Amino acid sequence: MPLYTVTTPKSLPNSRRVELANLIMNVHCGLTGAPETFVNVMFWENATLNDGVAMHVYGGIRKGRTAEMRETLEKEMARRICQLMILTDKELETDMFEMPAQWIMEGGEILPEPGEEHLCEWLQNGHGTEHNQKSFISS
Repeated sequence: MPLYTVTTPKSLPNSRRVELANLIMNVHCGLTGAPETFVNVMFWENATLNDGVAMHVYGGIRKGRTAEMRETLEKEMARRICQLMILTDKELETDMFEMPAQWIMEGGEILPEPGEEHLCEWLQNGHGTEHNQKSFISS
């Protein structure tokens, strides 16, 4: 968690998926302070989108951040994705959905509340740090 779903009408080359997944992870973690191991990116390709839309990014994120942080996250994510993918703001749709941390598990453990990662014993003991490369799912 968070889980970002990137939906496109055409397939993206593997190298672009990796670039986009890393950008999403870097923006999310850079703004929220969440550990990289929490970020997951899924790609849904060859999907129907609204007219004129080339990409839709849906972020399922932990609830508990300020409205200002959520707005900053959504705006900066959109800006950086448009820049990387060479899209206009009208060609990209974004949505964020917040859910309580206690509803979410990572590696069989309940996630801490946003900003409380330093209090999480299982995370401080190295959970999920054994891999740095983000994996992604494509359908």
